[in-house]
Amino acid sequence: MRRVVQDNRAEAGTSALIIFIGLVIVSSIISGLILGVGANIFSEAKSDAQQNTPNIQGVVNIAVLEIFDLGAVDQLHIVFELPYVGTPVADTSVSWVMMCLPTGGNNVVFDQGDFTPATTMLGDGQTVADETEFIPGTIYRMVLDLTTNCDLDSTEEATLIIIVDKGRTQERFLEIGAAPYEGQDLM
Repeated sequence: MRRVVQDNRAEAGTSALIIFIGLVIVSSIISGLILGVGANIFSEAKSDAQQNTPNIQGVVNIAVLEIFDLGAVDQLHIVFELPYVGTPVADTSVSWVMMCLPTGGNNVVFDQGDFTPATTMLGDGQTVADETEFIPGTIYRMVLDLTTNCDLDSTEEATLIIIVDKGRTQERFLEIGAAPYEGQDLM
């Protein structure tokens, strides 16, 4: 005669197998979602990189910035270059804005212009030459003519902003002081 003994071990093993299979299914779904999101992110980054406009990475390195002339039209002398790693930049792609706060005044006044009068160091920095683009590593000079908006005799502080189209914007705070003089270094 056989004895029948009731045993729960097989039932516990079946429950553990069902839980294990459930965990494998859930982990495969989660890993599939993670891989799909990662692939989507990389494909969007690739298409964004292809759609970006090329950046000329224009940076104007200023070597000299000084007061050139004080008079009816104040002038600043600037000597600059583009870094060797950059690409040539058209002279019309570089511009400047001078923001002046006259002493005792509440309004900011502006002067602006572009870099078309810039010449190499052999030129005078005022006469428009045949320079149509700035070559990296070449040193240029230019005299900025300020209109009566920015009178340096009545301005103690100013800001010079140099803007390169599709490049970088550079801001220089100029401390002119109460008694500006020709040749005063503004760096």
